Amino acid sequence: MLEKQKAELRNTIRQQLKALPEKEKEVLDREIAKRVLELAEIGNGIVFAYASLRWEAGTGKILEELWKEKRSVFLPRVSGETMEFFLTGSKKDLTEGAFHILEPKAGCRSADESAAEATKTGVRSSAWISSAPILIPGMAFTEHGSRLGKGGGYYDRYLEKNRDHKTIALAYEFQIIKELPAGPLDQNVDMIVTERRVIRCT
Repeated sequence: MLEKQKAELRNTIRQQLKALPEKEKEVLDREIAKRVLELAEIGNGIVFAYASLRWEAGTGKILEELWKEKRSVFLPRVSGETMEFFLTGSKKDLTEGAFHILEPKAGCRSADESAAEATKTGVRSSAWISSAPILIPGMAFTEHGSRLGKGGGYYDRYLEKNRDHKTIALAYEFQIIKELPAGPLDQNVDMIVTERRVIRCT
């Protein structure tokens, strides 16, 4: 019953997302990017993010700005049931991967390797990476931080094992709803950024 409810809600939201006119989407994405880049949590040099699908709240402008500022930007790559993050320096480091999502190419350094190197050289501790802010996609959210993903469970599994990240979801205002069907494995988010506001979840 729970999975059926989730599937129905995903379909409804996906239709709304895909029906959003391109010009309107550009305006909304610009507002979201502006709010994200102004967050104090984003100002510490390292960000875990993702390359958005065409119909999702867009991360293109955010990534461009972070790369331009020479930030350490880690993006996910999916392999089987797991998801791991890799260091990227520009869009040239990406290639189409699982589910037609742009992912870091082979040869990009993993977050674990970067943490080990930082610790070994004494530049930073491994906490520099494990506590970095992470941008999270999703289909729907509540103001209390409940999240409905796309159904693969990749972020839920990753966040279950990596609990120190500050989680920042990106969404359009119509993706914020009053209640969500949630299971015991579903991970909440700390913040949600929409085109209108920053929601600090309770």
